[in-house]
Amino acid sequence: MKLWIEIIALGPRAREDEAIDALVAAGSPGVEEIEGGPLPDTLLSHTTWTVTDEIAGERSKELKLKAFIPEGERGRLSLLDSELKKFGWSFETALYRDQDWSIKWRASIKPVRVSYKGHSLVIRPTWKEVPRRPGDIIVKIDPGMAFGTGSHATTRMCLAAFLYLSKNNKISTFLDVGTGSGVLAIAARKLKVKKAVALDIDPVALKIARKNALLNRVAVQISKRPVQDIKGAFSVVTANILAGELKRLSREISARVEAGGYLILSGILAGEADSVQATYLPLGFKPFKRYSLNEWAALVLKKCI
Repeated sequence: MKLWIEIIALGPRAREDEAIDALVAAGSPGVEEIEGGPLPDTLLSHTTWTVTDEIAGERSKELKLKAFIPEGERGRLSLLDSELKKFGWSFETALYRDQDWSIKWRASIKPVRVSYKGHSLVIRPTWKEVPRRPGDIIVKIDPGMAFGTGSHATTRMCLAAFLYLSKNNKISTFLDVGTGSGVLAIAARKLKVKKAVALDIDPVALKIARKNALLNRVAVQISKRPVQDIKGAFSVVTANILAGELKRLSREISARVEAGGYLILSGILAGEADSVQATYLPLGFKPFKRYSLNEWAALVLKKCI
């Protein structure tokens, strides 16, 4: 029976992402929100796992997270303490015994459904079956222990935006910058896009994305090349990364969108949306649509002809 150190961390919701990053960096394969989240017992792993498309109401300003690190990594706790204190977080620990923590982790992950005018993208983990409804497009994902199945607000907004665009426009090519588990590029191919390219700098993400493309029997070009090294322009480009990176890479990303094409930008806190949009408008774009969910926002911009 494997021994784990259970970590209960408490701190301000506004610094949630930094706390999750610190816990994962300390060796936890996942992070569970146990108080103050949209639903009890939902799992986080760099992302917030949610179960439905309902928008959560007002939430507590404090958040409680549960994480586990192997007992043999006890020496990391001192560094974790220093990192969490930077963001106003603290934690307590206890010894935890479990035969297979990953089984509990898997049990908490739920399918995600994003719908538009009778069509639905259903993203489900490989170990959960979903009753098929008319108009369903099923994407199977095996996320590994650190990548999402489309349930984080930022990814769900990307899925909603792409579903909207695909049902109102002829989309032939798609580029996903920062693909993670590959869910967006796979969904694009399921929506009959002829060519989908997925980029990521993380070799583990690339491996998982390739596996997921095979699971769904779709051809996706998966690459570790930076966006500026990708040739050609695309009907739709998505970039679900941090706002700072969206600004830093604005010229490189913009150059990959064809005239009359669309750019979906996500990973943006609501308060940062205007400044991100202002970075792209001088590069030949105009506002087209905006999504918001919880504290997150996503922008859809159209490139001028």
